[in-house]
Amino acid sequence: MSRPKDSTTTAAPRRLLTRSEAAELLAVSPGTLSRWAAERIGPPFVKLGPSDKASVRYPADQLEEFIAARTKHPK
Repeated sequence: MSRPKDSTTTAAPRRLLTRSEAAELLAVSPGTLSRWAAERIGPPFVKLGPSDKASVRYPADQLEEFIAARTKHPK
């Protein structure tokens, strides 16, 4: 007999954005995101699928953290 799922331990699904969607949110080009990824200076991303044909996705919550970490407040 299976155990019932405990809703407190089930993680909510993460929203994953395409490179184009993430670029639009950040107001940069998809090429800029690709360059940032290669230089390891951009937001975290996830690669889905075989490495030679992997799809790149950006977790929405990580993009929000990336933006927040770079937000400057005037003194």
